[in-house]
Amino acid sequence: MRKLFLFLCLSLLQISAYAEGDVAQLHLHLSGAQSLNSKFIQQVRDASGEVLQESKGTIALKRPNFIRWESLEPFHYLLVSNGKTVWRYDADLDQLNSDPFDSQMSQTPAMIIGASIDQLAADYDVSVIKSGNTREFVLLPKQPGAFSEMRLLFTMGKLTGMRLKDTLEQTTQIDFIEPKYNGKFDAKTFEFNEAEARQS
Repeated sequence: MRKLFLFLCLSLLQISAYAEGDVAQLHLHLSGAQSLNSKFIQQVRDASGEVLQESKGTIALKRPNFIRWESLEPFHYLLVSNGKTVWRYDADLDQLNSDPFDSQMSQTPAMIIGASIDQLAADYDVSVIKSGNTREFVLLPKQPGAFSEMRLLFTMGKLTGMRLKDTLEQTTQIDFIEPKYNGKFDAKTFEFNEAEARQS
């Protein structure tokens, strides 16, 4: 009985070590990219795999909390954050909303590139699937939210795509096209300019 108990304890310790190792690996992969500038293709599929919606645009990310997500096709939608304010602009409706940046925004999938190892460990159960030069990190939120599962895909250590599954079993697939990492941005990139937004 004591041997069995000892075996179970050692097994739990090993599981914990592996889990911590996966979180550390994910943080290492994410922290290797201080910034990302890329085109993207986003597809939303239903539970059977049928494409419900497809959009194209550009994304700019900078650690820790700077983002510019601009959907250009088939509709024009812009989300910008400078880490203090979040602007959302719907060009078709000519509607602009702005809100203070808060901790809830920092936990959204697009902002995970800037997450600390403590944030990752606190918010997600993380596991990794390895295949050659690719790594697929599976993140399961510890608290109910907008998605039930997130997968981050890395090739040669670089983030190349994201997969999100929501509570309705719909899957959002985001693929980064010609991504560039660790480049520099003009400060205006992460500030909302209404005149420029209406012209683009």
